[in-house]
Amino acid sequence: MIEILFQALLVTPFLWILFLGLLFFTKLPVPERYLSEGVKYFSFFMALVGLALWAATFAEAPRFLLLDYEDWITVGEYRFKTRFIVDLLGATYAFLTCALIGIIFKFSRNYLHREEGYFRFVFLLSILLFGLIIVSFARSLDLLFAGWELVGTTSVLLISYFYTQNQPVRHALKAIVTYRICDMGLLAASAWAHHFLHSTDFYLIPALVREQHHGAQLGVRFIGIFIVWASLAKAGQLPMSSWLPTAMEGPTPSSAIFYGALSVHLGPFLLLRFYDFLSQFPGLLVLIGAIGFASAAYASLVGRTRSDAKTMLAYATITQVGIIYLEIALGFTSFALFHMVAHASFRTYQFLRSSSLIQDFFENPTVEQDVRIDRPSPFGKYLTAEAKERLFIHALHGFHLDYFTGLLIRAVSAPANLYIRWEKYSMEVDRKFLKRILGRGRL
Repeated sequence: MIEILFQALLVTPFLWILFLGLLFFTKLPVPERYLSEGVKYFSFFMALVGLALWAATFAEAPRFLLLDYEDWITVGEYRFKTRFIVDLLGATYAFLTCALIGIIFKFSRNYLHREEGYFRFVFLLSILLFGLIIVSFARSLDLLFAGWELVGTTSVLLISYFYTQNQPVRHALKAIVTYRICDMGLLAASAWAHHFLHSTDFYLIPALVREQHHGAQLGVRFIGIFIVWASLAKAGQLPMSSWLPTAMEGPTPSSAIFYGALSVHLGPFLLLRFYDFLSQFPGLLVLIGAIGFASAAYASLVGRTRSDAKTMLAYATITQVGIIYLEIALGFTSFALFHMVAHASFRTYQFLRSSSLIQDFFENPTVEQDVRIDRPSPFGKYLTAEAKERLFIHALHGFHLDYFTGLLIRAVSAPANLYIRWEKYSMEVDRKFLKRILGRGRL
């Protein structure tokens, strides 16, 4: 029964994406009303199956189901194994994904009514759903990376949803560079695990590590370091925090589902999935806790200097995810999972309300128009006035973290800029050469 529900949860979004892709490539006109109706039934079915699968796994917990299917790719001795694990952790995140994306689809029906890119929005959000289902149940780093990249790609494309404007495209570039820098950690962890353990199976890795002698474990520890590094970008944790507030350039529904609910919690989810491995190295847990504490403190201070609703929510999200990192480091894995579900649900509501909050606030006859929202710091009473002023100035500038990420973006984009300049120069040389050969004043 559990396997049938899992297969339905995995295959349905894949078939839905194929259907949407067929409509796109055949250029068949799809009225918005019919597309919205199809999305409604699709999201309702996914939420229903997700709930049934969660209930079944909850009843069977702590037992879980291991599924092995035919190898996807075979290159020499390497085989890309299609393996899944259906457990309470994956089923919880999958049901959260189906439920919240269904809510977003419902909200977007009115929010993006008659919007030119509505079909594109539905298509990208469907790919996000499929990618998150893969990440939820993937049993190996190789397969998880496929779903991880689907989530990152849709995130970047929805940040640049209004691609005719310069600012969303710049912020999308910032997001994709940050993603790729940390995604290299996932690839490195996979390669390191293949080299030292000859497997990337989450179920097998903890036992394989225990079998290694002490000298080999020093090398295996790098797998955990790479995993922690890979989790930072999507979770918006230090030093990869500055991109997340700028990602609010996309539509409010995509901001809610990516940076308030699902994508931003993939970092903690990855750590929970790898917790049996990480717990064998206390130093890695200390590192996770330190990152979480520093990120929570940073985002709490910077968020108090921001005035727009979505940016404040973005920094509040970074703060809560940092606290979840602390909970994982302390071993409170079940509470961390509950915190993820509660925070994702509440933050989705806040993001969806942010677009109309200010209007509702000023239309409320019981609220004075000149009211000021005061957000005092709980540690302010322990600081001097001069220390508060300096701290506020640095927080106002985001502790200059944008300078660090700016260096990374310039380093990554420098080869592309050189190529563009060379291409322009070569085109100009060719143009002058043709002018001289043809003897014309203008080509």
